[in-house]
Amino acid sequence: MIIVHIITAFGIGGAEKLLLNVMNKQVKEHSVYLIYLKPLNCLISEIDARIEVKNIPISFSTVSKLKKYYKRIKPDIIHTHLGHADILGSWSARNLDVKVFCTMHNIYFKKNFLDAVFFEIYKLLFLTVVKRGHIISISKAVENHVLNRLQIPKYRSHLLLNAIPLKEILFNKRSSEKINLLFVGRLEKQKSIETLLKAVENLKTIKLKKEFQLIIVGDGKLKNELEQLMKQLKLGTVVTFVGEQKYIDSYYEQADIFILPSIWEGFGIVILEAFRSKVAVIASNIEGPAELIKNEVNGLLFKPKDHIQLSEKIVQLINNKKLRAKIAHNGYLTFTKKYQIDNYVEKLNELYENV
Repeated sequence: MIIVHIITAFGIGGAEKLLLNVMNKQVKEHSVYLIYLKPLNCLISEIDARIEVKNIPISFSTVSKLKKYYKRIKPDIIHTHLGHADILGSWSARNLDVKVFCTMHNIYFKKNFLDAVFFEIYKLLFLTVVKRGHIISISKAVENHVLNRLQIPKYRSHLLLNAIPLKEILFNKRSSEKINLLFVGRLEKQKSIETLLKAVENLKTIKLKKEFQLIIVGDGKLKNELEQLMKQLKLGTVVTFVGEQKYIDSYYEQADIFILPSIWEGFGIVILEAFRSKVAVIASNIEGPAELIKNEVNGLLFKPKDHIQLSEKIVQLINNKKLRAKIAHNGYLTFTKKYQIDNYVEKLNELYENV
């Protein structure tokens, strides 16, 4: 097959990581092409050299340039990822004899009135323009959104749970002197990092069996605002912002507790990365993470935006080494049994062939 993937940008988000892993598997048996639209390409260097990569910037001529590119390579599959790529990629493929797929990675974009506009565009596009297009959901929560909010027919909706590769992780790099807390993600409204910082401030009033530090990996629009909040809360000695990092395995290898305080999340691929690294996970009790985590079995869940409850969960894991180890072990088992990339790609390629 000749497969073209189109994505809005190629930074270090969950959608980009999933696509990177998928393409690097697919290219072993198929011809694979990547088009990205925005000039954010942190992961480009990790793409298999056999994959042709092209940047087509967003402009009034984007659709015509996409069509010209399709004409040259004659794809069998056009697969889009994230808002701008979904809309421009699907629209440009509307009259072609080609199978069109769109992977929905979330249930909101900004969680404001613009989402309603985007969702109406999606409905119009897939119900009246690209009538044979298929939508792939990364979680049950996203699938419910596709079926109920976007009103996509059941036979054109497919559930493929997110996945990542199995890797050799060095588990002996963790300090015995201090507990390492970790957050990985974009510094945006969705991630509610202010909740995490307030929870860490609350830890100063609680007796802990060990000292701790929090590493925040990522970049985004709220970086300066969050750094100012850190200073206001006088957390400079225990919190460190390290910015965007291309290679993050070493941070997971040194972490004892991973925390995802999001207020919405279609899935949460960083939870899988923590599972794979045998790191105990705490996440907000929202749609995507709640599908991955069974409370007090392979992770702990807390009420979104409740920094007091989050601090209590952190204390629970800092002060209870056995619970921390049990949750980390069960998270690793969850990953190895259900969320490995080889199975995902096999199911995706079968979907390409059979719909």
